[in-house]
Amino acid sequence: MNTWWLDLERRARIGLVVGIAGILLLMAAAAWWLLRPDQAVLFADLRAQDAALMASELDKLKVPYAVADNGSTLLVERAQVHATRMKLMGKDLPLHGAVGLELFNNSDFGMTEFAQKVNYQRALQGELTRTILAFPEVQDVRVHLALPEQGLFKQPATRPKAAVTLTLRPGRALRAEQVSGIQRLVAAAVPGLVAQEVTLVDQQGVALSRVADAEGDPGAGSGRLDLKRETENYLSRKAGAVLERAFGPGQALASVDATLNMEQVRVTTEDVIAAPDSRGGTTGVLVRERESARDGGAPELLRGAEARGSRGNSTQRDAEYQAGRRVEQVVSQPGSIRRLQVVAVLRPALDGEQQEQVRRLVAAAVGASFERGDTVVVQSFVGQGAAAAAPEMRQALVPSSPAAANGDGASALATAGLGLVAVALVAVLFLQRRAAQRKGVVASLDEGQRRLALRKVEAWLEEAENAQDREAAPFAAAGQKP
Repeated sequence: MNTWWLDLERRARIGLVVGIAGILLLMAAAAWWLLRPDQAVLFADLRAQDAALMASELDKLKVPYAVADNGSTLLVERAQVHATRMKLMGKDLPLHGAVGLELFNNSDFGMTEFAQKVNYQRALQGELTRTILAFPEVQDVRVHLALPEQGLFKQPATRPKAAVTLTLRPGRALRAEQVSGIQRLVAAAVPGLVAQEVTLVDQQGVALSRVADAEGDPGAGSGRLDLKRETENYLSRKAGAVLERAFGPGQALASVDATLNMEQVRVTTEDVIAAPDSRGGTTGVLVRERESARDGGAPELLRGAEARGSRGNSTQRDAEYQAGRRVEQVVSQPGSIRRLQVVAVLRPALDGEQQEQVRRLVAAAVGASFERGDTVVVQSFVGQGAAAAAPEMRQALVPSSPAAANGDGASALATAGLGLVAVALVAVLFLQRRAAQRKGVVASLDEGQRRLALRKVEAWLEEAENAQDREAAPFAAAGQKP
């Protein structure tokens, strides 16, 4: 081998060494690829605190793991994924920084009452956090409860309140119904808490909840506007559905304007209830009865049969009656309809009787009452195109005045005059430019160029005359005129 190695050239030795090293490296890479563990995702989309907590528990369990996606994903061997996940979930780890009612599994008898109240508040906040995280739109949540201090002989001076901070997933948003549902969920889990006292904000600090009952709150006006919009849209859909069934799709349009009564009225009625007596009349309710009898100047208080059995005495009877009471309290919630104004526009032409039938039909569909002062207007147009129907619709629905008509006419004349002036200016500029171009062309020809152009024109004329002579030659030979 030594002789063979010495007989090789320098280039052959280097090539042999490099080839052997490459083969060894390829074999090592193949062995690593074949023998490496097949890892799968244990948990993904973890916060930094949750990932650190999970990693510490995996170290205690002596389970090898790997970190991916900038620390938000934990990987373990595929064969150990389910077993490791079950072990970690069975440890009641405080994920998302929240602990639930498992905080009281190991109770400390030496704990003070204040510490127990704080632990109860922490456990309640943790349970609410876990419940809200079940929504698919929510990525992270923080719940803060402000519970007033309660005592045996002390009434709470304030009401409980709650603040919820939501971190939504990218591209997701909560509907108004979901926001209201979260408010009611938190209010139902905390004793004495009402849904209006639950404030929801997103990760940008924008309030998602609005308090519609608070006086002076800007959210109250927007809540009333939303209620008005929902009522009008609901009634417009009902009227539109009836007209669409009657005249066909695209043949009718309905619009509703609702005036709502946003005042909350509380009416208390108190009546006196009288009991019927034996004579057919009514009397009060007997509460107390007392009889006094006098015999020989010695007063004696007697009751019932003893007073009637005494002889030679004077009897005095005192009876106390009390009438029954009935108290009725009626609370009218805001949002009732005070007046409706409905407009229905129809494409086909209808006579007066048909319009009255459609008017009654639309009024019944939206629940309009003419005795209440509601207005239903039905207007029909012949389908002559949008250009012909638009002026008629505008003239029928909007009352016109002479001043407005004059203003419209003046504006139309002004617009037409401006258009004519603009066209004239463009034409003048175009003609001036053409004239300038022609002058420039003529002025740019010198004497030699003019002579050359003249020769070309004479040559063209001569060629045209020769062509005419050649065409007329056959007719001249035959004695005919061309």
